[in-house]
Amino acid sequence: MFCPNCGQENADSAAFCRFCGQSLAGAAAPAQDAPQAQHQAQPQTAPPQPAAVPPQGAGVPFSEELAPTTLAQLVNKSIEVESPNAFNLQNKKLLRVNMAASGGQVLAKAGSMIAYQGQISFTRQGSGGAAKWVKKAISGESFTLMLCQGTGDLFLADGSNDIVLLYLNNESITVEALNLLAFSPSISWDIVMIKGAAGMMSGGLWTVQLNGTGYLALISKGEPMTLKVTPEQPTYTDPNATIAWSAGLNPTVHVDANLTSLKGLFGSTHGELFQLAFQGNGFVVVQPSEEAPKTTLQGPKSGGSGPAGGILGGVLGH
Repeated sequence: MFCPNCGQENADSAAFCRFCGQSLAGAAAPAQDAPQAQHQAQPQTAPPQPAAVPPQGAGVPFSEELAPTTLAQLVNKSIEVESPNAFNLQNKKLLRVNMAASGGQVLAKAGSMIAYQGQISFTRQGSGGAAKWVKKAISGESFTLMLCQGTGDLFLADGSNDIVLLYLNNESITVEALNLLAFSPSISWDIVMIKGAAGMMSGGLWTVQLNGTGYLALISKGEPMTLKVTPEQPTYTDPNATIAWSAGLNPTVHVDANLTSLKGLFGSTHGELFQLAFQGNGFVVVQPSEEAPKTTLQGPKSGGSGPAGGILGGVLGH
């Protein structure tokens, strides 16, 4: 029957309109061109919609978005998105890697695989060479990558964080390692140290520098924002909110002595007390959160080898 208030069609047995909540008592069904007996003899092409629960209170519309859905609707709405590209976003929180388009290999954060189709193997990569191992040992970081090899499609995600998909064209970018999800093997990487804040933590501040041509997937706790950096306008960011920055920028740790009382107030040295200072020409990408993203591998003690946490802390978790 049709609702006399909004005109939407409802199941004949419904007591209330599932769209606007109007009572359907006494509402007439639409006129039929064929006799009633012929109408009853026709096969039913779809199951009747379940009766909607009447809304609480008069005048409150029923949400169609929250109504039950059919299995076909679920499949159609959430079906995987195929693409010839090496990296392709399925949605804001899920990455699909076409292994054939990626040359049969991709480097990803260990533990970020949620599904795959085909034949794919996973091998722990460690720190990536003797020089990088020395840097890792000095910094106390745990740079845990996995090499994914094979055929088919690989699906990656991390802690339900948003994914930022980039394509580097012979370019460089420096990334806070907790925000690094995956990248093409054609991109070279190295562990680099941020200068400054001697004594704030042992080993200094370590991040990951990537250079080359290929795809790069980062994670962000919410929609990211990019800030311009100019010589006339230096930029200061919370270490935990900082995701990445452009080549040519060499941030230093800035300590605001006027805000040391915040440590006593909040029991923390995050954010306002310790900042990353960017000077020069370029950009810095930040997330709308002063907390480092909770990642797949992040343990209760991860989040930094020192008091600033996040960018100052564990590379790809511990």
